[in-house]
Amino acid sequence: MKKTKTRQLVSDILISSNSPLSAYDIFEQLKGENITLSSIYRTLDTFCKEGIILKDTDSNGISVYTTSENHQHYLECKTCHQKISITDCPYHKINKQIKKQLGFLVDEHDVILYGTCKNCQSKK
Repeated sequence: MKKTKTRQLVSDILISSNSPLSAYDIFEQLKGENITLSSIYRTLDTFCKEGIILKDTDSNGISVYTTSENHQHYLECKTCHQKISITDCPYHKINKQIKKQLGFLVDEHDVILYGTCKNCQSKK
């Protein structure tokens, strides 16, 4: 894959992020770099096809992206949309059970648990 300025900048942003980002989030961070939103979408599409990043959908139906190295799971508040990272992945054990019981090898997985955060609960 050819290395371009846009690809390098998008990659740097995704690597340094602690949570999934939308194309628009990345665009906002690249203001002043003279990079169009359509270029960011093309770059993200290329990265997905190459297996460099993972694509998911947030609670608003917006595509969000993260690097495969930054594999994490999240809790997302349905009220304020705050995302809280879960550092331990309980699915590695589940994936081993699936392999043992069904002979199915899980290559990857994405999980977002939706609910209400502590701050929004106290406002109700």
